[in-house]
Amino acid sequence: MEKFVKELFTEEILDKTANFYGLSKENLKPVGGFENYIYGFAKGEKSYIVRISHSSHRTIDEVKSEMDFLYYLAKNGANVSMPIYTINKQLVEQIDCHDGSNFIVCAFTKAEGEAPSRQNATDKLYYNYGKTIGMFHRITKEYKESKGIKKRFTWDKDLIITNAHKYLPKEDANILKRLDEVVASIKAIETNKDNYGLIHTDVHFGNFFVKDDQLTVFDFDDCAYHYFASDIAIALYYLIFMAKEEEQHDYANRLMTHFMEGYLEENYLPKKDYLTIPLFLKLREIILYIVIHRTLNVEENRFAQVFINRYRDRIINNIPFIDLDLEKFFRNCR
Repeated sequence: MEKFVKELFTEEILDKTANFYGLSKENLKPVGGFENYIYGFAKGEKSYIVRISHSSHRTIDEVKSEMDFLYYLAKNGANVSMPIYTINKQLVEQIDCHDGSNFIVCAFTKAEGEAPSRQNATDKLYYNYGKTIGMFHRITKEYKESKGIKKRFTWDKDLIITNAHKYLPKEDANILKRLDEVVASIKAIETNKDNYGLIHTDVHFGNFFVKDDQLTVFDFDDCAYHYFASDIAIALYYLIFMAKEEEQHDYANRLMTHFMEGYLEENYLPKKDYLTIPLFLKLREIILYIVIHRTLNVEENRFAQVFINRYRDRIINNIPFIDLDLEKFFRNCR
């Protein structure tokens, strides 16, 4: 969260947010958040999550397009955390700030189950992980925005990419160079219905809960028009990026064996597009590097220091994120 946003986020904003759902601010309990403010609340016997986003991060039209996509996925059988209405019968509300900016408010049913981990993940979970993302990709091939909904942005228009030069120090000029190279390489991939569409873009272990090995996915805040291979890369990247290097291959092989079996049962992805996954692994590596510099105090934050020490030189020297025989996971599932 940027400093000026923290200064704008007052008790009054929290009070107005609570009022949208017939609550007082004391009913809202902070539950985390990285780019947004996230609170939990109970109403009756049900639990909900409210998300408060600053307009520097998402506009109200962008949040409305997210809600439209969520409803479309759910209508077609996807297991997602559904948005709820305010007392004004709106899915999205806006709170104006004194500087002319605003906060965008929306809330969702809380997903059932628990957060997964590498330690408790089963082969069936990994299979259903792939099956869930494969279903999203199959469904999105027919998605069209509802009347009055603006089309969601494309992946390369994300502010992390377009404003990267604002967040990195001058000594990271080579990181920006690598970003430009990777973005150019990805843009050179021809798009079609089988490899590109509106997707979640961030389905890692922090963005779904699991109950009986079944997933409920939430946090579509980053959804964008993007290549399907990116969603697969995200699953792989976040599972292993902070694991011990000597354990990464074992985790990756187990995930991809079962993930791709589930994915390919749900969705057709051309092999040549599947094999572009290393590009998207590198893109995520660079994007996370930028996000860390934008959001954290890299001089004091331990995670930031560990990540930078581990990955900065690898990015600059264009070393693959992981050397993995991706083809075998695709071949063994066909």
